[in-house]
Amino acid sequence: MTVTLSLNGRLVRPDEASVPALDRGLLYGDGVFEVLRAYDGVAFALDAHLDRLCTSAERIAMRLPVAASLLQAEVHAALAAAGPLDAHVRLLVTRGVGELGVAPGNTRDATRMIVVTPLAPASQNAYVQGIRAIVARAPWLAGPGPTAGAKTLNYLANIAWSREAQARGAGEAIVVGHNDTLLEGATSNVFVLHGAELSTPPLDAGILGGITRAAVLAVAPALRVSARERALTLADLLRADEVFVTSSVRELVPVVQLDDHVVGEGMPGSVTRALHRAYRALTPAAGRAMPWE
Repeated sequence: MTVTLSLNGRLVRPDEASVPALDRGLLYGDGVFEVLRAYDGVAFALDAHLDRLCTSAERIAMRLPVAASLLQAEVHAALAAAGPLDAHVRLLVTRGVGELGVAPGNTRDATRMIVVTPLAPASQNAYVQGIRAIVARAPWLAGPGPTAGAKTLNYLANIAWSREAQARGAGEAIVVGHNDTLLEGATSNVFVLHGAELSTPPLDAGILGGITRAAVLAVAPALRVSARERALTLADLLRADEVFVTSSVRELVPVVQLDDHVVGEGMPGSVTRALHRAYRALTPAAGRAMPWE
């Protein structure tokens, strides 16, 4: 796989890139990141991703080392170097180097990195037939922690949930919290359809404000779909007529089974498909065949 890498504003070969051994991103996962998708070399929703990166940094009291406008230019430069391909773009910024210890104190030499890799072809079966998801439990007993809603480099819980899903032959883990509160997927946001009403958990549940999630909420009214954020539970998930998950890389993926429970009729629903078409029309891939076609 060809990887294009920008390190602190300079394009370098991946095998020549280096990060200081005392960088807090390496030692403590002290940093923030974004993942976005490029279509034919064109980044989609880059401004929204940069806004969220800035918000994540604010939530962990971290100052970004350069302006968002420079990060934007560096993403464009990395994509230009990679060529006109569909790509997975990862942008990360660490707090930098400081004295050893959990409290950050004075830091310097923040690392910023952009990694562009060709996007693997989507599994058509995931869109034609839908995926199975497992239900996973969040470790929170008294609500989300202080970094809830921030996309930080400390991603171990998400990794553990994703590994469990993979080990059980599932395509995603959908996470529930205290009192069976529905939260989000390990790498996605979750939507449920009951009749003509589409719902997704609210941001104050401690979930990540997904860029694709926001786009789905925005396009739903034009399709005469009533869409809203509201508190949901595992019971709401299990009685849904349709369920789908959203992410920048995967767009909208229908969920047709939860553990051993069949969702609706056990096949991708018409509302999920219509919303996916409306979302795709917003992207540089508007006009392409849909992934189930």
